[in-house]
Parts: sequence; structure tokens; C-alpha cells
Amino acid sequence: MLLKRLVNRGNASRPWRRRVLTIGTALSAVALVATACSSSASPASPSAATKNANSSASSGSSSSGGISVPANGKHYKIALSLSYSGNDWQNEAANLVKAVAKTAPYNKFVTLHEDIAGASVTNQIATLNNEIAAGYNAIIVYPISPTALNSTIERACQAGITVLAYDSLVTAPCAYNAHIDQYQWGIYNATWLAKQLGGKGSIADITGVAGTTVDTDRSAALATVLKANPGMSIAGEANGEWAQAQGLQAFQSIYSAHPNIKAVYAQAGCYAIIQWLLSQHKAPLPCAGEFTNGHHLYMVPKSQGGMGIASSSAGSPAYSGELEFIDAVRILEGQKVPHDTILPLPEVQTSDFASNSALVGSGPNPSTSALVFPSKDVPNPGLFDDFWSPLVEEGLQAAINGTPDKVSTPEVCAQVPGCKSQNKLVYRPSLGDYN
Repeated sequence: MLLKRLVNRGNASRPWRRRVLTIGTALSAVALVATACSSSASPASPSAATKNANSSASSGSSSSGGISVPANGKHYKIALSLSYSGNDWQNEAANLVKAVAKTAPYNKFVTLHEDIAGASVTNQIATLNNEIAAGYNAIIVYPISPTALNSTIERACQAGITVLAYDSLVTAPCAYNAHIDQYQWGIYNATWLAKQLGGKGSIADITGVAGTTVDTDRSAALATVLKANPGMSIAGEANGEWAQAQGLQAFQSIYSAHPNIKAVYAQAGCYAIIQWLLSQHKAPLPCAGEFTNGHHLYMVPKSQGGMGIASSSAGSPAYSGELEFIDAVRILEGQKVPHDTILPLPEVQTSDFASNSALVGSGPNPSTSALVFPSKDVPNPGLFDDFWSPLVEEGLQAAINGTPDKVSTPEVCAQVPGCKSQNKLVYRPSLGDYN
């Protein structure tokens, strides 16, 4: 059954969003050549949201979410248990977990181990079983399936192991989940496309990793918007595996057969697709997709050194794995953590950059609410810009290379605008969704 949407998707308030760094000549690194690069409604009051992000990053001591070295001398073993890996988002998310594990005070009493099972349910179950046998205190998992791992996860819980999933969901009742509303990610991007096209025209659909709730929810959202706009249709669908190079290849396979498509819905790949179209001296198509730095550089207005290309962008925060690491330690230290944390949805479109001066800031530190970075600071255009929020503590260098870069003290969900939590993931089979 499809896992579709969160009950919170109807909230009127929008999450905080970080401001945009003035770009200048940053697009010099976004060269208009066909390279095989690897991946990846506006807020009601961005100025108020930015104020909150700045204050939480600078105050530090005001947060109740901090951790100190256990007085009893305890030492914890935590496993980072990945399914597939190799694209920019997965690498960045893993970097953030590794960086926070190396940061004081965690480095004094936590040992982190990484396992990569690949995109196979059987392999991931075997990996989880090995981690259970090894006696880890907590397992942070990127699940390849919402249900296939449940019996193994329940066995881990029965052995006293805390299991936390990030970004993609698991439905085992004992597990903890941290994620955005992926259905709303799709609604936001697909609705923007429908408005951009006036409800008419064919599009290319670049999907993600099959079997995950992320891909399922985003595809379900696109279907919902297309049903409401019968003049729109999918000319072709291809799997981009949430990576820039694969996303471009998927687009090219569709474009060669359907050269008259009007727009692109890409779970990842907008940067590479726009770059390739420009290199072929073709007009860039409206692209609704990922939260990468290269994508945002193309969206920034010409007056700020960008190109002002029509796009929308929504994020699935790369910091979600780091948050689950922090929550794992909180749980092991006896703190109460909700079983389901629904993260603020980062979102922006070209018109926001052009019309709202409050979105333009300065400085490379995420605590200043920067949303996009010049290429001299971020050479990889596939870096996802949603690597920080007041919920976590690591900054830009942690996202890039996994080195400690503490910029704030983490707050708990109740302190962060747009963050929602509940004590359990409620699955409703009759509706095929979760809330």
C-alpha cells in the first residue's frame, strides 16, 4: 500500500527557510559543458523564520537539547546502517553523522561504525542481523523498505537496541523516524509545474530509489496533481536514483523520444539537466526538483550573478541522519524522544530569489541562514543546501567532508518552527497513508 502523506501537510504555517548568500560570479563553476556530475508555496514570514534560525545558532545555551559526557562512564556503540550509497545526498548525510560523532562531547563516549548493505532487502536484513549480534546500543538505518525490515527491527528492539530511521520510513512500532512529508515535497514541486505550464503539456518524470517511501510518496503526489490537471501528462518516466549523472541519463532517454516535452519533475537531476540543455544551446526547461547548490545557483537572479532560470526546489534535509544520531544518544541517556519527528520542509522557487530581499544574506556559515553558496566554498554543485537547522549542530565543512564543524547547539523539535512530532507513526491501511 502506498504511504502517502502526513496529517500535518495541511498546516498553514511554513517552516523557517535560510537566506541566500549573494552569489556574485559563483556561476563560473557551473560551466555550460556536458559533464557527468554526481549528485543530487513560499513561507509566510521568512524574515521571522530567519530571525529564529539566527538566534538559535548563536545563543547555544538557550537550547534544552544538549548532551554532556555521562557521569557514570558509559560508552555507547552506534551503527550507521545504510542501504544503497554513492550519490551526493547519501554521502552528505553520512558525512554529517560521522562529523557529529567526532564532535565533543560525543567523541568522548560514542563509537560509530558504518555498514553499507546496498539496495537489497535481503542484504539489509543480513546487515541488521550482524549489527544485532555485535551488540550495538543503537542502529541508525536508511531503510530500503518501509515494511520488509520490520521483523528484524523488532528483534533488535527486543534485544534492547534502539533503532532509528531517517528520511525514508520504517513502520515497525518500536522504531523512531525522522523525515519530511515527502508527499508534500511532491505536491509543492508538481503544483509549481502545473502553474508554470498553465495546466497543459507533457513532462519528463525522473524517479528515485524504488521501494523507499520517499520515491513512493513523491510519485503519489505527482499523480495527485496530474489528476487535478488533466491537460498535463507524463511523456516518459525513468529512474534517476537520486543522483545527478543518473538523473541526466534518465532525462536524455526521455528527451530523445519526446523532444517536445515542456518541463521536468526530477527527484534529483535538475542541475545536470539544465546544464546539459544549455550546453546543447537549447532553452532550459522548467525543472521542479532537488535542493542542490548547483540548482540554486541557476535559480538566483541575473542581478545577483545567477541566471534566473525558472525552477522550484524542495529539500529532504541531509541533516536527518545527524538528528537521529543526536536523538539516539538522548534516548540512551534516558531522555524521552518522540517516535515520529516530521521535519520542516525546505522549499524555494526562482520568484522567491527575485522578489524577496529577505532571502538574500551574506557569509558562508549556515548559522547566518545561507541557502546557496558560491562555488569557491562549495565546488560540488550536487551538495544539498539543507544540511543545517536549529535541530542539529554541524555546518558546511561537516557536510562537505565529514570533519567536525559545530555551529550551534541542537534544539528539540518543540522549539523549532515547522517541526512536528508525535509519539507513534500511525499507519492507516484503509487510506494507504501515514500521519
